[in-house]
Amino acid sequence: MFCHSVSTPIVKPVNGLCNISCSYCYAIGLKEHAVIRNRMCPEILKAVIDFFCRDQDDIEFIWHGGEPLLAGLDFYRMVTEFQGVWERRGKRITNFLQTNATLITPQWVRFFAENNFLIGVSLDGPKEFHDQVRCYSSGKGSYDNVMRGIDLLSGAGIFNGIICGISTANYRFPKEIFNFFIEKKIKKLKFARVKSIGHCDDISSLVISPAQYADFMIAIFDIWLELDDPEVEIRDIQSVVNLILGGNKRECIYMGQCDQFVTVYSDGSIYGCDSFPKIDALRFGSVLDESSIVQSNSHLQNFRELLRRRKEHCQTCDWYFICKGGCAKDCYEQLDSVEPLSEVCENLKRYFEYISTGIKSYNLL
Repeated sequence: MFCHSVSTPIVKPVNGLCNISCSYCYAIGLKEHAVIRNRMCPEILKAVIDFFCRDQDDIEFIWHGGEPLLAGLDFYRMVTEFQGVWERRGKRITNFLQTNATLITPQWVRFFAENNFLIGVSLDGPKEFHDQVRCYSSGKGSYDNVMRGIDLLSGAGIFNGIICGISTANYRFPKEIFNFFIEKKIKKLKFARVKSIGHCDDISSLVISPAQYADFMIAIFDIWLELDDPEVEIRDIQSVVNLILGGNKRECIYMGQCDQFVTVYSDGSIYGCDSFPKIDALRFGSVLDESSIVQSNSHLQNFRELLRRRKEHCQTCDWYFICKGGCAKDCYEQLDSVEPLSEVCENLKRYFEYISTGIKSYNLL
């Protein structure tokens, strides 16, 4: 059995290819006509499924991109076929897919519903915010097509909420963004800080600082508390609240198990979590290798040791029980850094303290 490590694959069946051209995308300069060359072949796909199902009873596959729907419907039919072999042996498999939703059709929805896929969508708030940064290569915004896709997914009961990028385009408008989602009956939310700029030269900077992001999330927390609707799930806030109240459910950034999540590219190569760039120091092997070879890979061993040293460094912090050293990419200046960035730490502590105080005011502690 896997010991947490290399157990949850973020699979990129077309690598970073996408049909839209977001301003903050890290996959720069990729063209749609290269899809066939970049698509994962059936032999590698089978190896991916077998690699992660062989030594686990419960497996989560996260299908990611770029835009994972560019792999085509027949590709995902093969996914379910290869997974079915393992399910008949008693394995429990869950499929999550993150999409921009512009390619969603009734045919896709029928397939996903019949095969119990859960579909997350990227949506950066109301049209005036979303279309500033999530555009086609022509410059036309994608908002209308995204909302059409969400409506189709919602109607089938397989819509798993949104990830909303928070950038200079929208961070000043937490109330407007929150109210927009509630009005659209979108109640499963995750807000992600935009941290690096992609390939659109007409936007000088979309990056917001840890302090600006903390301010945004604190404002969202206040609005969420005031609304008092148990159906509204804000993933990061729910994790922090749950941990303060003594629970265990947490977002990956607060798990302290960053070696659990790996990125699998279309050639079957296994790298560190998708938060990191694709670098040799985080190449752990391939799905064509035996799992024991991947688990003993020197790069993976070095990464595990780094995570151990980071946790040891942070253990005296009052908030260690929540963040466990934080995101291995976002909280540290370099891959080999042991001490987290002070700006990130200070604002995380401020955020945790604010939520804790808010919970106490509701007499929940």
